[in-house]
Amino acid sequence: MNDDTFTGNGIGPAVHEPVDLPLDFEAYFLVKNKGFRRYAAEMLGDQAVGDEVVREVFTHLALNWDQVLAGPDFESHTWDVLTGAVMYRVHRLRREHELAARLRQTRRKLDQMHQALARVEGGAGLYAALADLPARQCDTFILRTTMGYTAEYTAQILGIHPRTVDYHHRRALTGLERLLTDRHVLRRTAAVPGPRREGADR
Repeated sequence: MNDDTFTGNGIGPAVHEPVDLPLDFEAYFLVKNKGFRRYAAEMLGDQAVGDEVVREVFTHLALNWDQVLAGPDFESHTWDVLTGAVMYRVHRLRREHELAARLRQTRRKLDQMHQALARVEGGAGLYAALADLPARQCDTFILRTTMGYTAEYTAQILGIHPRTVDYHHRRALTGLERLLTDRHVLRRTAAVPGPRREGADR
């Protein structure tokens, strides 16, 4: 069986170089492929994602075929491999959906804060100084200091690297201290506080 046969029926492109596969594996693939794909698609609610998981399962079986055949319960083992791979993907997708929901909620809060800052007219307080910062510095200050998020979670929200978050946050603190000092809100020896809680859950 060539590589196109192994990755046919909508499963997708191969992840390994073409190899000579045992005839009994080819036969097993032809018999089980359709049922495996149907089960994975039903469990995951997406045919393309199900096909990706099934491709990974058959790749694993192909690379470990001798050990799989030598096992005490061949059918049970292959089914366990499939169901384990599917459930792992189910849990991963659930975590991704939950994270996406949290990110949307946090971005809405950030937008609300920006709207509040846009309504600030002059003044010498912290809100007025925040409104005068560059947008990225303002975002990182709000997320890191006001909301108490970690650099990693802030990076996910803003779509940048955590080190870039740290850079913009340092610039924000320096800029705020300068603005507030120049406006006589802070004494020359004072400092703008850092993140509210470094060990935030997000």
